Amino acid sequence: MLVHKAYLLVGLLNKMKKFGLTIDSSGDLSKEFLKENDIDVIDFHIDLGEFESVEGHIFEKQRTGEKLGKKGGVKTSQPSLQKYLTAFKKKLSEYEKVIHLSFTSGASGAYNAAIQAQKFLGQDGQRIIILDSETGSGAQGLLMDSIVSDIKKNLLLDEIIDNFKKNIKNNFLIFTYDDPKWLFAGGRMPKILPYGLQKMKQMKIGVIMCVKDKRIRPYSIKRNFFELATPLFEEFEKKTSGIKEKINVIISHGDNPEQANKLKSLIEIKNNVEIKNIDLLDIVLGAHTGPNTIVLSWQYEKI
Repeated sequence: MLVHKAYLLVGLLNKMKKFGLTIDSSGDLSKEFLKENDIDVIDFHIDLGEFESVEGHIFEKQRTGEKLGKKGGVKTSQPSLQKYLTAFKKKLSEYEKVIHLSFTSGASGAYNAAIQAQKFLGQDGQRIIILDSETGSGAQGLLMDSIVSDIKKNLLLDEIIDNFKKNIKNNFLIFTYDDPKWLFAGGRMPKILPYGLQKMKQMKIGVIMCVKDKRIRPYSIKRNFFELATPLFEEFEKKTSGIKEKINVIISHGDNPEQANKLKSLIEIKNNVEIKNIDLLDIVLGAHTGPNTIVLSWQYEKI
């Protein structure tokens, strides 16, 4: 009987598609890309607090809520174990293996929650591969884009993982915010810093942030900080100087299309750049950076 069941399982797996994909934020990928490649998004838990009753997307809620005198910020936390289990079971019923790309483990418990769900599924969990993106937003999306590309090339699992490890070293994210108060309203950063950053803003001194060593950190300080796109482009120019390989880019914004499109026009001057997507910033990062934020993510294959 056991042998018969084993043969049935092998037969079933042979008829299934090879790799199913999940991600625990949209990675600032387009809805069309997610649908086309059957990528399931496992949503974070969002606590809107006093902004719950305000209409619109997250940045509209923050803008309007502030005018209405709403207090506090928007908080995020990793998806529940049940959300992971539901998503993983669905994919396992359709695919031989599941590759899950997690938001950086240095800023969220999402990676560990995914690991717990994998263990909970016992033997079926062995068909799930959990990858820590070590980043978020568009940078996470670019890593997923590379995984999709490798799957379409019919690469083996070991080759996909090996390429992922290489790509993560050539994957970058920097961003600028308009108002530092949102960084602290969500409770993710020390409350002693807002006063200093607000004073810097008044003096037209801006801070470019990045994701480094899995965490969100200050990257550089810029004087004469009058708008957001140009300082990001200047840093991008420095980091990509001399790079001949193709550079894939995602631009994300906190409902700030004017500055996002300005950044796009500056970047497109480089002839080895492909802009994969430009869209609203995903709520997982956007809730903590606030309206008008501009995020620049890029990745290249270094030979």
